[in-house]
Order: sequence, then C-alpha cells, then structure tokens
Amino acid sequence: MRVSEKMMFDQVASRLQQQSASLLRLQEQVTGGKRINKPSDDPIGQAEVIQYEKSLEASGQYLKNLDRLNAHMSGSESVLQTVQEQLIRARELAVQGANATNTAEDRSIMAAEIRQIYDQLVASGNTNLGGVYLFAGNKVETSPFVNKGTFIGTAITPPLTITAASNDVLNMTIDGVTDNVTLNPIVGATGPQFAASVEAAINANTTFQTAGLSVSVSFEVDHLVFTSNAVGGTSAATPNSGTAFTTLVGAGPGVNQLAGTYLGDSAENEILVGENTRIVKNLPGDRLFKGAGGGVDVLAIVGELQVAFESNDVTGIQNALGDLSAAQDQVNHERALIGARLNRAETTESILEDFKLTVSRLKSETEDVDLPTVISSLLLQESMLEATRAAAARIVQRSLLDFLR
Repeated sequence: MRVSEKMMFDQVASRLQQQSASLLRLQEQVTGGKRINKPSDDPIGQAEVIQYEKSLEASGQYLKNLDRLNAHMSGSESVLQTVQEQLIRARELAVQGANATNTAEDRSIMAAEIRQIYDQLVASGNTNLGGVYLFAGNKVETSPFVNKGTFIGTAITPPLTITAASNDVLNMTIDGVTDNVTLNPIVGATGPQFAASVEAAINANTTFQTAGLSVSVSFEVDHLVFTSNAVGGTSAATPNSGTAFTTLVGAGPGVNQLAGTYLGDSAENEILVGENTRIVKNLPGDRLFKGAGGGVDVLAIVGELQVAFESNDVTGIQNALGDLSAAQDQVNHERALIGARLNRAETTESILEDFKLTVSRLKSETEDVDLPTVISSLLLQESMLEATRAAAARIVQRSLLDFLR
C-alpha cells in the first residue's frame, strides 16, 4: 500500500489529538479527585453514583427530620418534668392541708400557692418552641389552654345604647362570685366605647371589689369579650342574664371558656425518619392535661383542690389526694412514652449515620481516583505526548523545496 504524505500527517494529527485528550482527562482527575467527571467516563459507574447520591440526600433529610423531632420531644419531656414537680408540690400541700391542726387561715395561704401551681400547669401546657405550641395537636399556632377565664359573646351591632331602669342590669359571675351589676347609661356608643363603659361598671361593683375580682371587657370585630383578670382554677368571667344581657352578649348564648379550656385538637403528628418509617413527635394537650381517651383531668383536679383550700374543705382536700396520684401516674406514663420515642429516634439516628458512612465509602470507591496511580499515568502520558510531538516535528519539517531538489 502506498503511504502518502497526507496519510502520515493525518496519522500524526490523530495521535496527537488522542494523547492530548487522554492527558486532559488525567489532569481533570488529578485536579478534581474524581475518576468519573462525565457520564461517558464510566456509564455504569455514573449510574451507581447517582443512586448513591440519592440515598445520601434522603438520609440527610431524615437526619434533619430527626433533629426537629428530638428538639420537639426534648422540649416536651422538659415540660413534663416541670409538670411532675408541680404535681408533687400540690400533693405535699394537700397532705399538709388535710392535717386537722391547720387553721382556715393556714389553708388560705396554701390556696394561694395552689393557684400559682395551677397557673404554672397552664403555662406549661402553652409552651411554645420556635413558634410552635408543643401541646396543641395540629393547631400549632393556637395557644392551646385558656389561662384566664373568658366569655365570647355573639354579634352585636353598634351604635349601642344602655337606658337607665330599662336595659341596664347584668347578672355576672367572676371567679365563682355572682352579683347583679347596674350598667352606666350610654347612648349611640361605638363598640370600644361600649366595652369600656361595661368594664367600668362591672369593676365598680362593691361585691366584686370586696372579693378582689375584676374583668377586662373588649370589643373585637363585632362582639364583646369578657376576661377575668385572675388566674387559677376558678378563673371565669361569665355574663348570665339580666335586662342588659341581649344587648351585651347578642342573640346567641356565647362561648364560655373557663380557665383550663383546651383550644387545640387531638392530632398526633408523625415525622418521616426513614423509608416508610415514622415517629410521632407530639403529645396532644387534651390527653396529657385533660385526660382525653380515658385519663383524668389534671387541671380540674388541681382547680378543685384550690377551691377546697379556699373554702377550708378538709374532706375535699383529702379526696384530692387520690386524684393527684392518678394525675401523677398519667404524666409519668406520657413522659415514659416520650422517653421511648427519644430512644427510638436516637437508635434511628445512629443507624442513619452508619448508613451514610457506608454509602459515602461506596460512592468514593466508585467515582474517586487512586491519586498516586493517576499521577503516575499523567507523567507517563506527558512523556508519550512529548515523544509524539518530537516525532511529528521530524515528519512535518519537510517543505515544497525538498521535493524540487
């Protein structure tokens, strides 16, 4: 076969191009540390790397979910510890108060502490972590427990008028004390003006003043809201009847929310921590504090104990001892449940961390380079390219004059 000059030039150029491409690929592997930089480098290996990356991404998300889960449950567990401590103190006071040697004055002093325990229990139920109420079920943006007794009236339409001896009497109950209130006459009042006038009249009532009780009255959108200014198990502010009742409360019965009323729901929220694996992260407040599902109403028990102390009811205090034991058992059970979930979350987190390490190793074995080997190949490829260039220089140095001699 006749070998032409063009064939020689084409062969040299092809060889130079191949060796330059090989050199470039080796340089990419050395600088990037990866054997596979594009699918054509190793189609099968690239497919494996993609699957490894998907597994790592999923594991990373599961670990983030576990972080949120642990934060939520650890916060809940801390609250339950506080609740336990409050119930223990309430029981101590009940044991002390049941002793016949205590006077009514002694029990009145203890009642003040019981009131504070009740307030702390409600505050615990309203614990907010990162903008989320821990014990509200799915209603995570709603404060789940009423701390101060509230009454929400139905719609009324301003301007509003109270006429003396016509529609000016309201029968009102504040924290268990009931009396008739004579409202101040007012004509054509706006909602806020009307609320302020009603509040002033109620708080000027001698019976309520003597008992140290008062309310706040506000106009919200189209209705009045009555709120007791006291906390504790007896906190309530309830309009009952009277000639002013319809004018103030509206045509309907209104909504009476005593202290301790639960405004959340019973939902348990699960979080994904693995493929088809979920862990419940929350504890609904109605189950923990109100006994939903067959338990006891912890808040009601402490509220009744408060009333027993305030009324010097020794029998009531004695009866509360058994109820307090049931309340403690209920909280202990829920705390043990959270502990079990935390243990499961910890185990799952450990498994995921080990899995990530294994997948990362397999991914590295598939796509990473053996750096010493690649560097050696790079040096060899550079030498081969230089040799090819030197040979090419000898071949292509001829000119047209060489053929005219």
